[in-house]
Amino acid sequence: MAEGGVPTRLITGAGEEKAEAEMDVDFEFAFDKEAFSDMVLRIEVVGTSRKRHRCKAEDNNGEDIIPSYVMMGTPVLQVKTIHVSSMILAARSSFFFKLFSNGKKKSGQRQSTVRLVDSEENAFMELLRFMYNGKLTPTTESTHLVDILMVADKFEVASCIKLCSQRLVGLPMTPESAVRCLDLPCSIPMAADLSEAAKKFLSKRYEKFLSTKFQDELMRIPLAGIVAILSRNHPGVASEESVYDFVLRWADLQYPNSEERHKILSSSLLPLVTVGRIMSSAILIEQSSCMINFSIKREHCRGLLPSGSIHSPPFYCAGHGFFLSALGRTEPFSSFGLLVRKLEGNVPLRGTIDYEMEVMARRSSEFASISRRATTTDIRQAFGCRIPWSEISADDSPFFVDDKLHLQVRMKITPHP
Repeated sequence: MAEGGVPTRLITGAGEEKAEAEMDVDFEFAFDKEAFSDMVLRIEVVGTSRKRHRCKAEDNNGEDIIPSYVMMGTPVLQVKTIHVSSMILAARSSFFFKLFSNGKKKSGQRQSTVRLVDSEENAFMELLRFMYNGKLTPTTESTHLVDILMVADKFEVASCIKLCSQRLVGLPMTPESAVRCLDLPCSIPMAADLSEAAKKFLSKRYEKFLSTKFQDELMRIPLAGIVAILSRNHPGVASEESVYDFVLRWADLQYPNSEERHKILSSSLLPLVTVGRIMSSAILIEQSSCMINFSIKREHCRGLLPSGSIHSPPFYCAGHGFFLSALGRTEPFSSFGLLVRKLEGNVPLRGTIDYEMEVMARRSSEFASISRRATTTDIRQAFGCRIPWSEISADDSPFFVDDKLHLQVRMKITPHP
């Protein structure tokens, strides 16, 4: 049986030839020819919309309800018509089989409508030709093949899905096609294989993603691609701060809304960054004052000397983003530093910050103040405190409870008029 339910005879050739022609007759001669067609397909091209979903639409007389892909709330940019054979399309496509068998013959209707976003138009026309001749135009552009694959999945043309998938596996990827392969629907049989190939391509291409060579390109890559790159690439300890800064810069550019940005950072990106796994934020309050809890393992604290650093996920106060740094320093004396820094790319803050840092004491299991100050700078520099290294490195250090340093940072911001 063919995809749409009409019996066909399979060609028994091997390899790509078998995938390309599942019907033993080439109907290319009938494509868009009125003499060999019994239906008119009305194609409405609309602007790109993220609210795309499958729904139902009425035909011209309002008598028949037919399935169609409709982009809601978007203007129609163009309308075109093409003569089609309902038998040929139904044989290739489950979508068109259901469309044309839904009362069309009985009602005598000779026109059906489908809607496409403008980016799908060329791929859809290629798909229509495929349903007539069982072949795809030869191409080495993987992005174009992904376009056809997505449209073939939408209109349920199984043989085209199979052929596009086979060809994509053998073609070199581009950053654009790789990112799109990461989001292929699970209804595509080879989606997992293509996704894995895309991850390998991205991780290889951006193996040195901190290099200035790729910064502009990487800033345009969507979330799925950045997640794939960070998941496969693990720079050394010396680069951890740079990785953290890269993630923050990317998030600031892609997500200007602070609430959405924090959600993406916390749920998708920082868990993939080494420094993001060391501390965890317990409370987020975007008001004029906030209290944030952090914890750092003893082993990570001890590994900071002579010049290491680790960073917390971002937190927000009065609409401004900050993060906490823990670092080891040998000048002017060996010490363990705790500094609050402002996120890059945020609006400059000019005002007074009252802050207090507290650490949980081992003996009392209660928080005790280790630094309390007010600063009236424009907050371009970090602020915080230092603890003598000997008090951190000692086995009986009073700062560790269950082998963790538990911190509490309280902040209040009073903007200058």
